[in-house]
Amino acid sequence: MAGRYPNALFHYTQEKHALWGILEDNFRISYARERIVGEHEKVGFAAPMVSFCDLRLSEAADHIGTYGKYGIGLSKEWAVRQQLNPVSYWNRKSHLADTTIRSMKKFFDHVQKIDDLDDHLDMARLYHDLLDIYRVIKNYEGDLIRKDGIVTPNYRFADEREWRYVPAWESSFRAYVPLDEINTDEKKAEFNSRIGEMRLEFEPGDIRYLIISDEHERDELIEHIRHAKRKFDDATISRLSSRILTVKQIEEDF
Repeated sequence: MAGRYPNALFHYTQEKHALWGILEDNFRISYARERIVGEHEKVGFAAPMVSFCDLRLSEAADHIGTYGKYGIGLSKEWAVRQQLNPVSYWNRKSHLADTTIRSMKKFFDHVQKIDDLDDHLDMARLYHDLLDIYRVIKNYEGDLIRKDGIVTPNYRFADEREWRYVPAWESSFRAYVPLDEINTDEKKAEFNSRIGEMRLEFEPGDIRYLIISDEHERDELIEHIRHAKRKFDDATISRLSSRILTVKQIEEDF
């Protein structure tokens, strides 16, 4: 029996030009605002990342409706090499969320009270290492807040089976930003401008599937691949041409 999980991870987007851009110049990394909510405690922050889902094409219809009708599927082998990690989903009613958030707050308060510079730096590094855990945590379910402001209550995030790429903490930009420092679109754009050159890279051979909205875009996509500034050889173009799927195909055939 085949395993439940596919051998590819998928990234979906609302815009055709965004998929075209990924094929030209890899994945842009951007800050995503996140909230982890417990029964009594909560924390809000933003972290630079690229998100994917671990869903079979037969399971993807709802996800496509939420996140976009254009997508790219890359091999799990690529994901492992690039150090992507599955998200850990936490029940907001469990004690785990409350105790973790509360303990992290107490740890931060303790670090701030350390006078010795070396001890302070050592504890600050440890605190940052622990904060890394937050960057791959999401509530099992909660309010989904869309870009247009529409809120879907009791959305089950765990159904997405998300994987994330988050850059290493020792990178030159801020790996974790408290939400009150990035709580407007203008502030988010400013933080994203600081990492505008960063990319999550892949090779043409890592691509397993390409997803487009309509059949009439197939030839346009093939032409884009053929003339992309990153070079796709003829064998790769031929293989990818046979791996282009439309949303209608996914809805009807998988």
